[in-house]
Amino acid sequence: MQKSYRQGGILALDAPIGTYLVHAYFDDNQVDLVKCNVLGWQIAADRKVTPIVVDPRAADDDHWYVIHPDGRVECSDGRSWDSEDIWLYEEKRQRRRDAA
Repeated sequence: MQKSYRQGGILALDAPIGTYLVHAYFDDNQVDLVKCNVLGWQIAADRKVTPIVVDPRAADDDHWYVIHPDGRVECSDGRSWDSEDIWLYEEKRQRRRDAA
């Protein structure tokens, strides 16, 4: 059995059905979205919220994104967008700016 040195949570809450952790991969103008179901939320002692998913490494990135059942997209750093389309548009724009 593999040991986990990750700090345990003090509280876990269920996530509504239709909540996804999403990663966007950009190749030129093409976008590939990889989604995984969020089963719940872990709240740590320092009040940090982490999505609970089957692959424990999926939320290890500095910034992770969640799509809620109502279509809103939220980032782990507090940013949010009203829809997936608006989020992807902003991400594409940011990548173009970074490349310039």
